[in-house]
Amino acid sequence: FFDNSISLTDDIWPSDKEMVFKVEIEDTISPYRFFINIRNSSSYRYSNIYFFLITEFPGGGMSRDTIECTLADKTGKWLGKGTGKYRDNRVYIRENIRFPRQGTYTLRLNQAMRENKLAGISEAGIRLEKQ
Repeated sequence: FFDNSISLTDDIWPSDKEMVFKVEIEDTISPYRFFINIRNSSSYRYSNIYFFLITEFPGGGMSRDTIECTLADKTGKWLGKGTGKYRDNRVYIRENIRFPRQGTYTLRLNQAMRENKLAGISEAGIRLEKQ
């Protein structure tokens, strides 16, 4: 239904760089599955990443969530698909999401890793699938 990612220059995600996605919702009955897409390089220093997700509703109102995504197992092996320098991850977050209103939803994704310049992330995005 919706799948969009934004690339980051030089594999660096500045703490003030907000990724903004506009999603037009017409169907308020069907449930959706929500994923976060992340592409990390093998130089990424952590086994996980935290995000702030702000959802702005049509007509006003908002919600804010903190989301953790695991990128490597306990041994340090990357979980994403790919070979060479980059790994692509589609991290399942939630299902049975219903949008209460028709209209344009604005989803804002920020890295929440407490680093001014988070190195090793080349892109991130959002995927919604109708169930």
